[in-house]
Amino acid sequence: MLLSLFAALPMVLCAVITVELALELLRDSDRPRRCLLIWAATATVLYTCHYIFFHHVHWLLPWSNTVYVACNLAVYPLYLVYISELADTQPLSSKPWAVALLLCPAVAGGLASGIAYIMMSPGETANFISTYLYEEGHGNLYGVAKTQAVIHDVTRVLFSLEVVGVLVFCVKKVRNYNKKLDLLYADTERRSLNWVNIILALLIITSLFSLVANRVGRQWFEGSLWLALPSLAFTSVLFTIGWIGLHKRLAAKEILQRIDIREIEDPIQAISTINPIEAIDTIEAIDAIDTIDAMKPGASDRPKEEEEKLPLFVKAAKLIEGEKLFLHYDLRLDEVADMLGTNRTYLIYALNEGKGISFKEYINRLRIAYAKQLMAENPALSKSQVASMCGYNTPSSFYRNWKRYEGEEGLKGL
Repeated sequence: MLLSLFAALPMVLCAVITVELALELLRDSDRPRRCLLIWAATATVLYTCHYIFFHHVHWLLPWSNTVYVACNLAVYPLYLVYISELADTQPLSSKPWAVALLLCPAVAGGLASGIAYIMMSPGETANFISTYLYEEGHGNLYGVAKTQAVIHDVTRVLFSLEVVGVLVFCVKKVRNYNKKLDLLYADTERRSLNWVNIILALLIITSLFSLVANRVGRQWFEGSLWLALPSLAFTSVLFTIGWIGLHKRLAAKEILQRIDIREIEDPIQAISTINPIEAIDTIEAIDAIDTIDAMKPGASDRPKEEEEKLPLFVKAAKLIEGEKLFLHYDLRLDEVADMLGTNRTYLIYALNEGKGISFKEYINRLRIAYAKQLMAENPALSKSQVASMCGYNTPSSFYRNWKRYEGEEGLKGL
């Protein structure tokens, strides 16, 4: 009874997640959830095949094992497609050829295994099931059954390579997305994909179980309570992925609107390849900064031509620091670029060239410096008041940035 429960747990949970996602998509469709639905449905089929195996439904095994081979090689690539939908402005789902390439091993493995089963005689099939699937033996195999064993061995190696490759690519995509956020937004907490890192950490742990289970074979867990370990591990991760997927709606295409940062590994490096002389020469007249400066004492005494010759990062600093734009909650680089009459690609380059830091770090360093000034001048202010006056929506964001730029010692005074 207990073994049956452990065998069924991942299958039932995946089925529930699949149904929940399908119902949610009927109410409000979006591409990330569609990708997650395909992944969840594939995982449901995979764990159904596991259930058939652990319950010795031998007459179904030739078919379920063929499907198992295909789904086992498809789940990790499909999860990469889902992460790409969240983190990339041009996700993999918009490139059918890329998705087809990712799923080639799954299709090839499933077809090879299926054709081998069709070519096997009833005796070879029974021998393969008893000798290879349940005992992991090769010695008594003959004919096409021996070829089938080789196909299964190859798919195990492919699965191991997929696990490592997908996890590496997922981590890179999330990091790249968060880098872009730092370039474009002062406040990134609501937009970051840090919650994906939690899933990836859990996925890494369960992937170790997958690799071990894949290496020793399913038959090692057959009839043993050791089945509880992979079952509970997979169920925990599946629940976390499903729950977050149902409640999170962030996607790079929505967050990084009008993106003009090239899709390469390092956005800072991409911007730094722009010719700075060419960039500054092609910037339109800075009407916004002229208007602001004209309102200041003595502004009429400064020649306009002199202002125009200032580097872009100096103009940006004068606007952001002089007008205290850094105190505005959720300040976006796009807003500053519009006020300066330029585009954000040039402004990102200018800040990186002139300040050597991202927009997010620049704004938050100004906020923390202003917070220190406020607390020195007004000791009676509460920390939540200081946080609000410095442009932070929550005290926790204020503490987090204080800790980042002032360190633990600075926190003791808060």
